[in-house]
Amino acid sequence: MPKRKHQKDDDQTRKRQFLGRVANRSKVKHVKVLNIGELVVKENWYNAGYIFPKGYSALIEYKDISDPNTKSLYLCEILDGGIKPLFRITSEKTGSIFTGKSPTACWKQILDQINETLKANNQPVVKTQVAGPEYFGLNDPVIVTAIEGLDPKKQCQMYWSEKEKILKARHEYEVSHSKGEKKSRKRKESYDEQVNLTNEESYKESYTGIWSSIQRQERYINRLASMGQEASFEDDNPMADYRDPITLQDVVVPALSPYGHVAGYYTWTQALRESGGKCPFTKQPLSIERLIKLTKQNFHLYKDNIIF
Repeated sequence: MPKRKHQKDDDQTRKRQFLGRVANRSKVKHVKVLNIGELVVKENWYNAGYIFPKGYSALIEYKDISDPNTKSLYLCEILDGGIKPLFRITSEKTGSIFTGKSPTACWKQILDQINETLKANNQPVVKTQVAGPEYFGLNDPVIVTAIEGLDPKKQCQMYWSEKEKILKARHEYEVSHSKGEKKSRKRKESYDEQVNLTNEESYKESYTGIWSSIQRQERYINRLASMGQEASFEDDNPMADYRDPITLQDVVVPALSPYGHVAGYYTWTQALRESGGKCPFTKQPLSIERLIKLTKQNFHLYKDNIIF
């Protein structure tokens, strides 16, 4: 019995130390983890992109509902909703509670209220969508590592299987890219010379390489603008909670390849430029023209063709 007690005390100590490290090292500065939660190995508690620990909680700083020109704190939680997780956000300032079946569903309610306040004050509304998983902290590399640490036996098979595919495709891409690096440098007008993505700090993060440098939407939009391209983020995304397998962020303008893979349209553009017109997953020939942009109107026509 004493041994078990000591073991429990050690576990609690390690957990407190870990939470301290997460709070200090989190790449997403507006996230402060309060509780990493516990693993639930059941359907709906994880998918190909995320593991949702029961009891997870974090404080997020975002625009205040009553005064969007300032910021306030929101408590984000993943609760036991029975057969599936229940996502809940509580405004620390007003006590208002928002619940939904996904992180994005909760944040959309908050964003709607913020826009109502802005309209009432004759101010421009917020047109961009809040990436729900990111504003729960679920995309932060440090937090992701912590959540994965809850499943050392890799019982969430769908999640780990998809991650293995992503890492394999990324490794194969980086190997092939390094071989053609010298050739690419000879092209004076090459894409790499115009937009030198590999110099960004994100290149040094856990997932290295040129793909991982296309991570934050703000940077990505600026990059597209510098190339004279227009980035469309209309509220017509049928896969708002789907993780782009290349950027590991919420998919933006999802596009389906003839081989069944979905990634952001602008992500495909970058990947195909770098691979010389080959699908990064299948290594088969692929052009931008063969991609199908998925919308809420056409999603039902193609959903059965998607490889999750």
